[in-house]
Amino acid sequence: MQQKNKTVDPAIRRNYFEMIERTIHSVDALIYELENEGLHNATLREQYYELAVDCVPLIKKLSEARRYAEGTLTHFR
Repeated sequence: MQQKNKTVDPAIRRNYFEMIERTIHSVDALIYELENEGLHNATLREQYYELAVDCVPLIKKLSEARRYAEGTLTHFR
């Protein structure tokens, strides 16, 4: 079995890191939207409290995904 070369083309590496950074920004936007339109939405909290707090598990999972993506950048840079 032939072993793959560990040298990565700098352009491919840069493109990968840019994609991870865009992903982090997208996750940030999703968290912001869930917090503002769901969790911190006074009208929604007053009328449908269960729906407002339903955002919490989603926010936690997105935050976890964000930390993982940041860890990828830290590890491979």
